[in-house]
Amino acid sequence: MDGKVDLSRIASVMKRLKPDIIALQEVDRYVPRSGNVDQAAELAELMGMHVAFGKAISLAGGEYGVATLSRYPILSSKTTLLPMARGGEQRVLLTSQIAPARDIPPITFTGTHLEVDPKSIQAAQVDVIMELYGTSDPYILAGDLNATPNSNTIKTLRSKWVDATAEITDWTNEEDGKIDYVMYGARESWHLASTRILKEDVASDHRPVLAVLEWRGNGSEK
Repeated sequence: MDGKVDLSRIASVMKRLKPDIIALQEVDRYVPRSGNVDQAAELAELMGMHVAFGKAISLAGGEYGVATLSRYPILSSKTTLLPMARGGEQRVLLTSQIAPARDIPPITFTGTHLEVDPKSIQAAQVDVIMELYGTSDPYILAGDLNATPNSNTIKTLRSKWVDATAEITDWTNEEDGKIDYVMYGARESWHLASTRILKEDVASDHRPVLAVLEWRGNGSEK
């Protein structure tokens, strides 16, 4: 927010949260405005994590999209194009199979950045997510959903998955309010230990959201 593109600063903010898996949005690869670097790869190196990138659009000779960083191995990843309005911006799902340690089964993890308007397109994008991953367990959906808590989008997603951010009432983006979420499936197998936002307002125009989930699929805390 001070006009500087500083990946080291962004990595430093994320390290403070000690995350296992990170969903990133608005990520550049080899775009002049951000120094012609692979931002996802550089952040992964700074964090010491595995990385997957999902291209949404071509931009200024490079690419722009979303990314996932993981402390655990990423077994596979898939980019799915979402419905879009004519003349609008392409949005995508980046879905990765992640293999955690300590007897936790592979997790289906989707990072995304949904369209803000029109809401009919956002609703169609949510329909695709539900159709593709509505029966996936264990499942985690994270990202900028461009929807506030009382919106139809969030109500629809909550009908299937648990909203780990439900107790967060503060804004995650100053202009639009609370629009960033973590949701999870296999609700009986997860315990939500805590959720919070980090009130860091310089490194990004969005505040980081952290959910701490404990796997109890076999009846004991992991």
